[in-house]
Amino acid sequence: MRGALSLEFTAEGYTHPSGTVGAGTVITWIDKAGYAVAASWAGTYVRASYVGNMQFENPVPVDTRAVVQARVVHTEGPYVHVQARLIMPSLPGADGGPMVCTECLLVYAAEEGGHLVDAPAWIPETEAQRMRDEQANSAKVLRTTIEQGMNALPFPEEAGPNDELVKLCFIAGADETTIGSTIRASAIMRWIDEAAAICAARWSGSENVVAAFAGGVRFLENIEVGNVVTVDALLVHTSPRAMHVALRVYAARRHERDPKIVAHSLAVMVVPGDGRAQPVRQWEPESEWSASLEAAAVELVRLRSEAGATWTSGQQREA
Repeated sequence: MRGALSLEFTAEGYTHPSGTVGAGTVITWIDKAGYAVAASWAGTYVRASYVGNMQFENPVPVDTRAVVQARVVHTEGPYVHVQARLIMPSLPGADGGPMVCTECLLVYAAEEGGHLVDAPAWIPETEAQRMRDEQANSAKVLRTTIEQGMNALPFPEEAGPNDELVKLCFIAGADETTIGSTIRASAIMRWIDEAAAICAARWSGSENVVAAFAGGVRFLENIEVGNVVTVDALLVHTSPRAMHVALRVYAARRHERDPKIVAHSLAVMVVPGDGRAQPVRQWEPESEWSASLEAAAVELVRLRSEAGATWTSGQQREA
């Protein structure tokens, strides 16, 4: 069993013409490392249950060596909690160490034959490990509150004349599978990022939009190869320089007419400028449901920021 590992990545310039690596790719890298360490620790197949908040502190330039470090910090029954961060060793950070792009908490569930099984218990041995274990355990209560709030968001069936609602619909392909013919969590998160980016681009009128705050993805059901997948991205709030986009992912077999919700998230998108996000057109709710949706989304972002602060406060870098 391995409780920690590092994976290296580099994105080629021709795949990212903006010069920086997109959030979807960064999320994919983080999930690969998180999955690897969780599966190694559990000794069996694992599936993503939750991917925590990612605040992108620094962009990742193309053709730059990036390293994702992942380590087990807590276990409870079948659930393996993994802390991950993406660093760029060749670029110095403000503290003199390597520059950090983002860090987050991921939760994976151990399975055998489609059923949850207990993972080996992770026993902290150092003071830093005990602190991280306690932080991961205490964050569960706040995460449950956030998940309940996401489930209760009043998504509309159709957008109003001044609403920005994007729907992506496609067949889940075999190239995105993991064990058991189910779709990888990183693929679902990439779809979410793409839908959020299109929604924000249409509202802002700018081709170049990036995620400032992503993650907080709760996976409710598996997506299987051949399923019809729909990703809804709805603009729910704007601040002077940011756009909040609520996202839901649905899936169904081809003959089914009522898809199930399989994942949900909330992203904050911005139009990048010279060191600062650019002003964006303001959105105003025009109905009771849109006003309640905006209020709920703003509160969820606040709670997610609090969850991130709870996780990182007092954090030490040693393993």
